[in-house]
Amino acid sequence: MRGRTAKIAVWGGLAAVVLAAVVVPSVLPASSDDYRDFALSAAEKALSQVRTAELVVTADAEGNVLPPYRSAVLWQARDTLATATSDFTSEEVPDAAALAVHDECLPVLSAAAAEVAAVSTAADAGPDAERALAAKLRGTGDLLAGFLERHR
Repeated sequence: MRGRTAKIAVWGGLAAVVLAAVVVPSVLPASSDDYRDFALSAAEKALSQVRTAELVVTADAEGNVLPPYRSAVLWQARDTLATATSDFTSEEVPDAAALAVHDECLPVLSAAAAEVAAVSTAADAGPDAERALAAKLRGTGDLLAGFLERHR
């Protein structure tokens, strides 16, 4: 009986240590560096989707993309941008340095999401509207790339 009690105590203690190792970090507030990493991750995802949308819009304006392909690629871009923005905004801003990163990153993420969402309307409006939107996407991509360069 004594050996069984010792085994239960050892396994219970091991489970408590593993649980603490997993749970404690997830409930601790993020540091300024952690928050910067969240922002960088969101900006990288957004940049990828903005550049992809720009390529698709440019190719569509030239008549080189089939509508089902365009729809699938742009749906994925909208979904990824929405998730990246949601994940970023759900993080607690721990301090003033993180707030500065937040205030720089969030408007560009929002602009990226809005521009990618507008692609379907531009496609329906014709090639000139698509070219104008591609130029906006290029500018937003450049802003995201600049953010990444400054904060890496």
